[in-house]
Amino acid sequence: MTSTGGDLSARVRSATSQLQDLERDLKSQQLTDLQLIQEFRDALDRSRTTAWTITELLHARKVNTNPKAALPFLLTERIRRFTQMTKDLSADLEQDITPDGIVPLSNALELLQSKLKKLAKK
Repeated sequence: MTSTGGDLSARVRSATSQLQDLERDLKSQQLTDLQLIQEFRDALDRSRTTAWTITELLHARKVNTNPKAALPFLLTERIRRFTQMTKDLSADLEQDITPDGIVPLSNALELLQSKLKKLAKK
């Protein structure tokens, strides 16, 4: 879905208002669907990270610095999120469930582990 800048701005304002309303409702009512609230939390986290990244890039442009200066911050945030997701996934796998995608995940983690080892030696 492609939006013009004005349409996107209006959508962001609307989403912000809806999230504020939803926050009030979540605080005042009991929600018992753990999976639903975790999916919601994950979506919010991804959106927050995207907004944060855009903020950093816009700030870098505003002060006429290299937009790549925001990349270390982005990498640190991705590491933080990945660490949390890894902990959550480890807890999920304690349930003796074998979901689809385990082999590609294992391969990706092996690649990451090899790169981390190289970085750790520096």
